Amino acid sequence: MTRNSLVRRAGGCLVALASLVAIATNALGQGKELTLGNINPPKHGTSQAAQFFIDKLAEASGGKIKVVHHHSGALGGEREVAQQIQLGAVDFGPITTAPLSTLVPEMSVFQLPYIFRDYEHVFKALDGSDTIVKYYDAVLDKKGFKLIGFIAAGYRGIYGHYPINSLADVKGKKVRVQEDKILVATFKALGMISTPIAFPEVATALQTKVIDFAEGGVNTFYHNKFYDIVKNVADVRHTHQAVALIMSKASWAKQDEAGKKAIMDAWKQARDFNRKFILEEDKSIQEQVKAKGVAITKPDAAPFREATRGVYEDFYGTPAGKDARKIVDFILSVK
Repeated sequence: MTRNSLVRRAGGCLVALASLVAIATNALGQGKELTLGNINPPKHGTSQAAQFFIDKLAEASGGKIKVVHHHSGALGGEREVAQQIQLGAVDFGPITTAPLSTLVPEMSVFQLPYIFRDYEHVFKALDGSDTIVKYYDAVLDKKGFKLIGFIAAGYRGIYGHYPINSLADVKGKKVRVQEDKILVATFKALGMISTPIAFPEVATALQTKVIDFAEGGVNTFYHNKFYDIVKNVADVRHTHQAVALIMSKASWAKQDEAGKKAIMDAWKQARDFNRKFILEEDKSIQEQVKAKGVAITKPDAAPFREATRGVYEDFYGTPAGKDARKIVDFILSVK
């Protein structure tokens, strides 16, 4: 049986097959092609940051480290890609901190409602010192990951079948949330029915009206063409989406010192690219969404913020939250 026919007949086994191919590739050692799994389409800001990183890594390593970018969910959803990275079957991945929190609960810090005030606060917290990176580098190391850095992916809102002008408009409605306990608790506090759904299933869930709304970035809404399904976006900005660019700890260990330096040098350039890109996109993305016939509302955030205050104490009551509270305190202290 040919490989192509095997892939066609396997159907749902595509992710497993990709993993085997990646393992075989990696087994050949350094200097061969590495893999990066990414859920987003090519034009998404996270994809562009990842590709910029790949390009700069090839330059910094003199062409010795080449990375193949498997975008658009080719290797599976974010949690599945993270598990493959953990196993060493995939080398890199930009993984949103919410699905990553299913493997690393301390990542839920980034999902706490309204923990970031604005983009300046995001950048100062992530880049103004090494506090956050040092903490999560150690946490991720224990789970088989190497933290490369954090991609800023923009503020998240709520989009769906109905307009949202106030907190009253969401009561009793079903909302898709990322696979993270903090997000489930946040939307429950808002009076909604939280429904954790992996990203590849969101479009179908909206089309079939299994859910009324989904929470997510306006940029993600646009680049994934959700405007063909629903025509309402509420710009509530409950969280800023942080994406951890992670590497397999096993793959990192295979790199020599020059390779490790090239990876981190490439990341620094990609980080600068990302910070500039996300600011520019935030200025234009809403107009692009409106041009698709979508109505964008901006409800007062104060009632949303007040309704979700208790989520912090819930988080502190967990083992991960107890340990990560110092990072929450650090973020909130950044002026």
